[in-house]
Formats: sequence, C-alpha cells, structure tokens
Amino acid sequence: MIPKGAFLKVADNSGARLVQVIGTRFKAAYIGDVVKVAIKDARGGKVQAGQMRKAVIVEASKATMRPSGASFQFLRNACVLLNEKGAPVGNRLRSMLTYEFIKPRWKRLNLLGRRLF
Repeated sequence: MIPKGAFLKVADNSGARLVQVIGTRFKAAYIGDVVKVAIKDARGGKVQAGQMRKAVIVEASKATMRPSGASFQFLRNACVLLNEKGAPVGNRLRSMLTYEFIKPRWKRLNLLGRRLF
C-alpha cells in the first residue's frame, strides 16, 4: 500500500534514484499499479531531477495477498519508470518481478526482468 507523498526507490537503470508519488488512481497503490511520480534524485542517464513521469510499482513493503490465499512482501518500496507509451525507460531491472506482471500489458517489462515467484 503506497499512498500519495510516499518516496520510492527506482529499480531500473534510467538514472533516477529516488522518486515521490504525486498521483494515484485510488487512495493507495499496490504492486502492478501505475502512478505518477516526481523525480527527486537522479544521476546522469535518461531522466533528470524535477521531471514528472509515470511509473509502475514492482515492490511494496506491505504484504500483498493473492486469490489463492498466499501473501508475500518485499523489504522496500520500488518502482520502474515508464515513458509516454507505457514502455520502461531503462533497459535493465534491479528487481525481481512477481506473477502479477505476466499480463500482456507488461510484455516489455517481462523481457527485462527475472521472475521471482
């Protein structure tokens, strides 16, 4: 559960290090949700500090429940930056992807990442 104003680490090599959530579709975002973020810290690369981008949540420290009854959680909150078309900005992920990213919408993201469970 990631509310507005939360700070997230960036799990790709786009150049951004830290972002802040400035817009969500609902009150809070979960794994697989697209949010609007402001880049707070960037070191070279394809993005600069101060830009606004869309991002998809790939890790959340709050436990996530699956319909089968299983739950899992990560140690940090992290996201992957997206461009206007919905494709990842970076070309490598520093995070494992969960089963929720098998959907056809995240085809390009699946090619970059490794499967966790």
